[in-house]
Amino acid sequence: MKGKLDLVFDWKVMGPTACVPFIVVLLLIGYSNLRKDALSHIIPALEITFPVFAAWWSIFLFQDVLEEPGSETLFSYPIERWKIGVARVGIFFLLYMFLMFMMLLIIDQWSVADLFLPLAIQLGAESFFFAGLGFLAMVLTLNSGWSLVILIVYSSTQVLTRGALIPSINVFLFNEKILPVSELWEPSGYSLLMGGGLWILANYLFGKMQRFN
Repeated sequence: MKGKLDLVFDWKVMGPTACVPFIVVLLLIGYSNLRKDALSHIIPALEITFPVFAAWWSIFLFQDVLEEPGSETLFSYPIERWKIGVARVGIFFLLYMFLMFMMLLIIDQWSVADLFLPLAIQLGAESFFFAGLGFLAMVLTLNSGWSLVILIVYSSTQVLTRGALIPSINVFLFNEKILPVSELWEPSGYSLLMGGGLWILANYLFGKMQRFN
């Protein structure tokens, strides 16, 4: 339909890569089941894995739009640029948040601690940042491979230095236990603020884009 997004088409275009976040969630659930009550292992595994993969769909949603030859014809369609950009990223981010809720509900069933709300706040805010980072990386590089490199460089350097490398842009908390919700508002708010900046900048640049591969 004129001016409407076709999310089923977007999913099909991504091909098998679209299923990667589902596989990651299943692996994290399996790992958490094996570790059971070892929260000191489960929480770091969730934090350094789940938020990072929030960038996955943000990147590969644009592979056919920005990377493939002839993709500029898409911008001649009767649909607003923001719908192709931030709207699609936002919808798939909401799907990723649904996966997070399902994952945490399952893990919470065999945990001795009430982890659902604290981890939902922590992982949700960090995921919002990474979804924006993936979006911006793809708009800047026009290449999914280089976008993944940016993602890997950021996450690996922050994890290896435990946030000591440019701490002002670090979103990881590196906690090994459940943090009280009262202690999460400030760092999570900071992650949301930085993530919002990435989303806004990425959508602005996408709307102004004139050159294509």
